[in-house]
Amino acid sequence: MRQSSVAIVSPSFYPMIGGVEAYVLGIGRELAKLGHDVHVYTPNSVLGRKMELPAEEIDGIKVHRLSVPIDISYRLKIWPDLLGELMKSSLDIIHVYSHDSYAILALLAAKAIHVPIVLTTYGPFETHSDYGPLQGGLFRVYDAVVSPNLLRRCDLVMIRYPALNAWLRSMKLPDERIRLEPSGVPEECLQPRDGNGFRKRYDIEGPLIMYLGRLSEQKGVQHAVEAMKLICERYPTAQLVLIGPDYTGISTAILARSRALGIDNNLRLAPPMTTEESQMEALAACDVFIMPSSFEGFSQAVMKAMAQGKPVVVTNVGGLPYEVGYGSCGILCEYGDPEALAYSIMKLIENPALAEEMGNSGKARAQRFTFGKLAKNISDAYDGLTQGLIRWK
Repeated sequence: MRQSSVAIVSPSFYPMIGGVEAYVLGIGRELAKLGHDVHVYTPNSVLGRKMELPAEEIDGIKVHRLSVPIDISYRLKIWPDLLGELMKSSLDIIHVYSHDSYAILALLAAKAIHVPIVLTTYGPFETHSDYGPLQGGLFRVYDAVVSPNLLRRCDLVMIRYPALNAWLRSMKLPDERIRLEPSGVPEECLQPRDGNGFRKRYDIEGPLIMYLGRLSEQKGVQHAVEAMKLICERYPTAQLVLIGPDYTGISTAILARSRALGIDNNLRLAPPMTTEESQMEALAACDVFIMPSSFEGFSQAVMKAMAQGKPVVVTNVGGLPYEVGYGSCGILCEYGDPEALAYSIMKLIENPALAEEMGNSGKARAQRFTFGKLAKNISDAYDGLTQGLIRWK
């Protein structure tokens, strides 16, 4: 294995909390353990939140936070220093996450300094969220005009789930330039935890339904609150615990709606959990884990719940069907349907044998998706590119 200097370009990074942030930290840490010189290039502003942090090194990862003069939204931002910073660095490979506009700068840098570029895409933007007519139209134009040219010029395109193969083939990308790169979890997440402390802390005795992740409309947490109205009619002591940061202010609306539905005593908003240990303790306490999101490329929170042997209920979007073994590890339901979400949750509560079977299947599946195994596969791809074993014009 060749030890390479790798630039990972990420739209966000620790200490922000979220899937891409945890993934880049986890994979970067494992790549560093394998001997790679890992650099993360990321904006110093995410969702309007400035992170004026000095140059730092985290677990062997050298972090470069670049100025963002225009920060409209998570996707719509401009960080022009990226091109210059990449071009002046001594790199062997550039790996950019998502095919947003900043990927164009990463591509230009790679071509200028003559190094391979890898791009991880999560699929067409219009599938990621309901952006509204204006933003949705702009993203459709971007995917129709810009994305094909961008992706075809990359040396390797990695995808989170197999269904994206068809999208890339429609852009005339050959199969040999497409590689599956699912997300995963640290190996220690597979160790069983005791969730009794979490239950006692929040005084929970009835069925516990849990969500872990950012609180936002895109994640569908508002539909989980609506579903609880139906669940509480059958299980008055049931509790919905939502754990994660609120960067959009949705908590106020969630609490108001729970009061209007008469289930405010059945809803708990827990603060973000920034350590793996605290997250795993919480997940060990739940009876059912839910991910009611409008889009997920591959949810680390779902995989962490599976690693603890928990049955899951997820929406039939993005990479979630693939992640849960197309239904072997949990139940799939349609996004935006609180009734279907509620009945799927109650099906697991009422059928312990099914819940245990799905939980066991999930734990076995999670063993395939540890960061150590995933990083080895990515490292092998880097070796092939940097040694000229894989290279296209």
